[in-house]
Amino acid sequence: MTLLVPFMVNAGVNFALGLLIAAFLGPAAFGLYAIAAATVVLLATAGLDWIKLAAVRFYSARTREAEPEIRATLDLVFIGAALLLCLVPAIVAAAGWRIGLPPALLAAAVAAGIGTGWFEYYGVLARALFLDRVYARLVLLRCAVALAVMVGLAWATREPLPVVLGGLAASLVAVLSVRAALSDGPLRPATFRRDWAGEILRYGLPLVAGNAVYSLIPLLNRTWLAETHGLAEAGYFSLASDIGLKLFGTLATTVEILALRHVLRLDEISGRAAALAQIGRNIVLALAVVLPAAVGLWLVLPAFEKLVVPMAFRGHFAADMALLLPGFAALAAFQAALAPVFLLDKRTLATTLMALLALALNLLLLVLLAPGHGAGTAPVAQSAALVAVMLLGAALVLPRLPEAPPLRDTAIVLLATLAMAALLWPLQGRFAPAIELPLQILLGAGIYLGFVLGCDVGGWGRLLLARLRSRRRLR
Repeated sequence: MTLLVPFMVNAGVNFALGLLIAAFLGPAAFGLYAIAAATVVLLATAGLDWIKLAAVRFYSARTREAEPEIRATLDLVFIGAALLLCLVPAIVAAAGWRIGLPPALLAAAVAAGIGTGWFEYYGVLARALFLDRVYARLVLLRCAVALAVMVGLAWATREPLPVVLGGLAASLVAVLSVRAALSDGPLRPATFRRDWAGEILRYGLPLVAGNAVYSLIPLLNRTWLAETHGLAEAGYFSLASDIGLKLFGTLATTVEILALRHVLRLDEISGRAAALAQIGRNIVLALAVVLPAAVGLWLVLPAFEKLVVPMAFRGHFAADMALLLPGFAALAAFQAALAPVFLLDKRTLATTLMALLALALNLLLLVLLAPGHGAGTAPVAQSAALVAVMLLGAALVLPRLPEAPPLRDTAIVLLATLAMAALLWPLQGRFAPAIELPLQILLGAGIYLGFVLGCDVGGWGRLLLARLRSRRRLR
């Protein structure tokens, strides 16, 4: 629960951030901000994510005590990679590349990308050491600072540059607040191990290359929209894309955090077969989280747009989100349920090849569909590319598992989602948005959770009853 709370808060804050910043900046300025924000994600992913992924795999409480050189190597490699990222603005200027960002905004995006990478690296360290309270403080403080500073700057300046710098400030404040708790002592460059640095590169870079390509896809689509249809169209698309990517990214990461460290521990203690069997069971968990979220969001879109989305974005938001949802759900399912197999087997090159396939398909659809679909081409291309990757990943992963995901539990999740949809569909447009939206959420969650817990999917119903009985005894 200590891990779930910050993720729930983070999801809510990300919703609020996107909507409030969009409301204060307006479509055109938000379109420029969105390109900068996508650049932040791309730089953090391509430049620093490989170190984070290596920390997930190789850093633990055991290695903290027995092999302190691993942490020292990770820290020094991070510093070196961050310094190299600082050269990006100069490289872009010298090469004369047009990336859709003014030089000052690009420099701010680079700094924010480094800050984001530092925040995520420390988050991984906290989770690897099972310091859940430290992790919660890290995430919750960043959420609070980001909400206050970024929204405040958007309201005060109506410019994207200060908002990007506000995001950097939020990351820095959060990391500095937990740095002492996660410190392994003074950094000792003499303990740097070149062989470990090479292992980090070999393990992490293929995974990061894939993640970087996934980050490149929305940036490419936003830039394409800005160039061909104007910054306002890029802003319309980006609001839906940002909210969806953050929401489903948070869901995927939540499932990954809850499940992956158990898989890694099983692999270390009980062997590879036990770990793969657990991944099969985790697929049901991922499906049980991602599928109702996607269907539920689609069903509440009309009321959500009327009640929450800034006026200047209405109409465009729901249309884009409806087209983007299959891709968001597919990417979250792949990351939470299928990617751990490649990570466990250290076959990370396969994830890179699948990401490149997604990029190629996205580019192909932009070319083929643009004449007839206009600005609507971008969400269709993005969704089709991500769904294709998920299907390919399933075809590669499922035969590797020693046992299939439990069919009974999978069927119940599907039936529960259909029942939720059948209940919520007739409610669309029946009430004022302020009544309709909370009514849909409460009824949808009630019927879905009733099905899943009542049928004891994954043993979650029994677990909940045991927790309730334990609390009663304590009283």
